[in-house]
Amino acid sequence: MERKDKQALKYCLKIAKLNNHKKFLAHLESFEPPTLNQRINNKLSLKFFIIKTIIGQQVSVKAAQATWKKVEPILNKKLFKKADLQNLGLSKMKQEYIWGIFNHFSNNKISKKYLKNCSVNELEEIFLCLKGVGPWTLNIIRMFYICDEDVWLPEDLAIKKSFKYFFHDKDSELIQNLYSPFRTYLCLYLWSGVKLIK
Repeated sequence: MERKDKQALKYCLKIAKLNNHKKFLAHLESFEPPTLNQRINNKLSLKFFIIKTIIGQQVSVKAAQATWKKVEPILNKKLFKKADLQNLGLSKMKQEYIWGIFNHFSNNKISKKYLKNCSVNELEEIFLCLKGVGPWTLNIIRMFYICDEDVWLPEDLAIKKSFKYFFHDKDSELIQNLYSPFRTYLCLYLWSGVKLIK
């Protein structure tokens, strides 16, 4: 566990204790919590990262991984054609999104260093104009490509479910603000808690 992971965990434990979030505190103390690095693949270019994220939209992790294994070799072909995306388990809409993202970022190179220095508004201007990239996908880019430690995912279904389990009817905006500046870690911890819900 890296220094930033330890710092985030220590902070979240402190907030959970101070605010009497007993169920969430017990969860944090019950196992080795996930780290940000476990979710980051530094080998993926921005273009491939976004395409992989789009493939994972509204499907199970297992299904997304299986589809990505088929798609990645095709994206690496010297002559990648739109028709190559057919019969890979992708909807026509996702095929369109992938084709558009692939071409956009083949012609518009953006470095990770540049993105790290962008404001949230600037990132929205860069990404939300792209078909297939909505607020959820942008936040995933911020979390796991740019490595922003303070991102909240209000539209994520698993997080909503886990939040309700740990915090019941408490106001989500109030709770997530308590855990800032480590809301990305709050999301990681909530995702890891989904398996506890029967």
